[in-house]
Amino acid sequence: MASSAQRAPAIRVKGLRKSFGEAEVLRGVDVTLMPGRVNFVIGKSGGGKSVLLKHLTGLMRPDGGEIWYGADELWRSGNSGLKALRRKMGLLFQDGALFDSLTVSENVAFPAWYHGTLRPAEAAGRTRDLLKELGLEGRGEARVAELSGGERKRVALARALIMSPQVLFFDEPTTGLDPILSTQVDSLILSVRDRTGATVVVVSHDIAAVLSIADQVSLIHEGRMILTGTPQDFRESSIPAVREFVSGGGEGGP
Repeated sequence: MASSAQRAPAIRVKGLRKSFGEAEVLRGVDVTLMPGRVNFVIGKSGGGKSVLLKHLTGLMRPDGGEIWYGADELWRSGNSGLKALRRKMGLLFQDGALFDSLTVSENVAFPAWYHGTLRPAEAAGRTRDLLKELGLEGRGEARVAELSGGERKRVALARALIMSPQVLFFDEPTTGLDPILSTQVDSLILSVRDRTGATVVVVSHDIAAVLSIADQVSLIHEGRMILTGTPQDFRESSIPAVREFVSGGGEGGP
């Protein structure tokens, strides 16, 4: 397999801008994410990391700038192109965003039903396989209310994986979890990357995870990306905002 240095970027963000009224949230964000890596996007509350995630997943349209997935620009591809790109993405929402009215199996299979790209028998088989891989065998008929916090995270991850995405997004995956469950989620992220080869993008304020499992870290500060590098680059950085974030243990929020 070619090294990341020899491969084309999975995602390129160029000059991304977004304002809400007079509040300029993204002020020309530039970042390159390589394939098959675990990429963390970190930043203080209000720094723009969650707004950036919504742009990367096509949930929000920028005021300016470009988002490239390989040779395809997200917003130049038209409705059909946008839908095709979204089918290559998986997203694990911060709170899981599971449907209370559906069983575990129905939640996992929902994207396959929605997009209609898998036959019912294929979707059912893949759902069973994912639940088994994630330690949820026998829980397919359970309702969301019957699940623990850790189980909900794993169900949400199974749903994000059902379409075999090329890019997998995690929005604050360890928020609200105890240290043991947080470590389990970190291990799941690594195992998914290793097993599928997907490009993983994690929006997080969890410094322990950033410094232990990230291949690349990007810090967004006051609407701009001020440093992208390895965890070691962050440990050694002399940039005040970087040192403050790392030494302060991070900060949650959008």
